[in-house]
Amino acid sequence: MFWFALPVLLVVFFLLWASYPWDVSPRTEEGLSGMVATSKDPPENATILTVLSWNIAWGHGQGSEGTADYLPKDAAAHRAALESIAATIRAVRADVVLLQEIDFGASRSHGTDQLRTLAELARLPYWARAESWRPRYVPFPYWPLSRQFGGMSSGGGVLSRWPIEANQVALLEKPAAQPWWYKLFYPHRYFQRVTISAGATRLKFVNLHLEAFDRPNKALQARRLVKLMKESTPDFVGGDFNMLPDGAIKRSGFANPVDVYENDATAGIIAGAGMREAVGAATYLQKEDTWFTFPASRPDRRLDYVYFDPKWTLISAEVVAPADRTVSDHLPFKAVFRFHNPEVILD
Repeated sequence: MFWFALPVLLVVFFLLWASYPWDVSPRTEEGLSGMVATSKDPPENATILTVLSWNIAWGHGQGSEGTADYLPKDAAAHRAALESIAATIRAVRADVVLLQEIDFGASRSHGTDQLRTLAELARLPYWARAESWRPRYVPFPYWPLSRQFGGMSSGGGVLSRWPIEANQVALLEKPAAQPWWYKLFYPHRYFQRVTISAGATRLKFVNLHLEAFDRPNKALQARRLVKLMKESTPDFVGGDFNMLPDGAIKRSGFANPVDVYENDATAGIIAGAGMREAVGAATYLQKEDTWFTFPASRPDRRLDYVYFDPKWTLISAEVVAPADRTVSDHLPFKAVFRFHNPEVILD
């Protein structure tokens, strides 16, 4: 009888070993932050603040989720992608960068700490990490074994021109409808709260990545976000919201049939927080495709946003066109603001 049960026991043992530390429950923890030795851009007066939000798909680009078109890339290709991403960050003169889907030493990206590497390459010396996916081994894509992601450490991160004083990470609920074994390997979505010391000005940011595939779970996360916005009063909230604007014309029929946004109330829920979004409804509808951020190769929807406290003055917003669109499956979104305390000097 034992021999018949042995294959099942081996599968269970593998699942428990590979998914360790069995990271399922939501929680809040202090994140890791630091700085790297790098040459900074020249000091300048604190008259404007440039914020960039970018889901970089761990520098892999299209197919990064392990879809049918996914093929592993060598270390040189990943390094070239990081250099291209950093070049875009430098070109737009970003002061604070909100990153999603970034690896901190994962097997699939050849063990590179992509956040520290980007801090060096982009000349933004201060960084803060939000690790949201940390199983010992991810057996996906399922076949062949050579394509599997393997050891995983990934999540979100913030780069800053100025020192980061605090970094708190809230790992959110995983979809309740999914089976236990699936949730063992499914990444947490998260809110990353950082406080940045820009001279005499304290900047409070929330970097986030919301649920993409389970609508009830995304609505739950949106309500949690509204509570956070109201209670902690951040200056800026940005990231990959995996939602369409309320006024979006096309809400289904995308190339990826899984992505359906009909009756998705996420944007309406978040609007109740009272923060402004960098692209107003009227501006968005004037030329909708101007604001599409996904997929990078042929964008047909907007998934990436920056919200801000109305005390800040918005100067401009745009979807940035990188020199190389293959480094991620998202395009970066940039918003520029005027400091409400313009006399402070930032170095």
